Amino acid sequence: ALLKFRDGCKLNEDGIYWVKAAIGAAYSGSRLSHQQRIKWTEDNQELITLIAENPFHTINEWEQAKDPWQFLQLCFEWNEVVIKGTEKFWKVPVGSDSTSSGLQLLSGMRRDPVGMKFSNLLEPEHEESPPLDAYLHVLEVAKEIASTDFTITHLSKYLDFRNVGKPVLMVSIYGGKADSIKPKIKEALADEGISIDDQTAKQLVELLTKASKKVFPAAFEALRWLEKLAKAAHKNGATSITWSTPTSDLIHLYKYKLNETTKVYLSDGSTLTIANWDDKQPDLKKQVTSFAPSFVHSFDAALCKEAFTDWNHPLALIHDCIRVLPNDMDRANDRIRDAFCSIVDGDPLSRLADDLGVSAANLKRLEQLGEDLQSVSKSRYMFN
Repeated sequence: ALLKFRDGCKLNEDGIYWVKAAIGAAYSGSRLSHQQRIKWTEDNQELITLIAENPFHTINEWEQAKDPWQFLQLCFEWNEVVIKGTEKFWKVPVGSDSTSSGLQLLSGMRRDPVGMKFSNLLEPEHEESPPLDAYLHVLEVAKEIASTDFTITHLSKYLDFRNVGKPVLMVSIYGGKADSIKPKIKEALADEGISIDDQTAKQLVELLTKASKKVFPAAFEALRWLEKLAKAAHKNGATSITWSTPTSDLIHLYKYKLNETTKVYLSDGSTLTIANWDDKQPDLKKQVTSFAPSFVHSFDAALCKEAFTDWNHPLALIHDCIRVLPNDMDRANDRIRDAFCSIVDGDPLSRLADDLGVSAANLKRLEQLGEDLQSVSKSRYMFN
């Protein structure tokens, strides 16, 4: 909400489209279709002007927005550039984020039609269809599982909140374990005014993990396969794991054992360990557990590097989120779709095993499931 480009653009027809969509998304959220977001903006011109002219007296109105500060910033810019015309150039970036980037990448590598569909890599069913939501789909399946098992039926009342389904799929697809997921679920429910104990949180993690694996078996099979690949590389004598990304960057994964040297006892009763890492003893177990998320994240980076290396327009970029001028959003989306197809072209997982010197005889290659990558070119909500 504080970001503003030095060089702006004079809004064209495409730019107006993306500005309206951005305002609607900032107020109502990005789970609406583009048409619904645009309609909200067109139907609320008086409100937008009122907020821009009297932000302190309209706090009760704009604080209801999904992203209130972004919404307020967009109201200011819309009022100055479009309504009043006091500013000639639009300088506030509009943005989009990948819808579950880890699921997108693993599903694309495997050509998995289910994972690609629910991570919005494919063309929407209808022109006005909203983006699909993998997290809500996991919650639906979790409810079905809970309804048939009397020992966990009490969990159903917690499965109505999207942010409860999000941590399990989002974190576990990067190799996250239960201990890192439980606090996120407790926090999501706390935001809804609901408090749960550790046992209930543990049950929710187990249920939602089971549902996630049932919905997206290909992605979770790939995660298990990557762990086996790391172990096979170690068996061949590797003490670290090195691979090349599709953009020719060399990634070295090192994990060393902590050599405890000094323990400091603090006044609050806790302890601080001062460790010596200089012995360079490889921690192979941690290499295995960190390999899958490191590999997937390397492709996140490769996607953005492939898409924007020679980009000559204003750009703000972090991980799987982009911000560009509204006139440039169509161009940016085209580049992202093309870059995705480029980095997952062929069989990236087989190439990875070959790079690590693990033969098919030592580790069976994963099957690709048949979805055509060309369909990604028709995706509307890959970045949303």
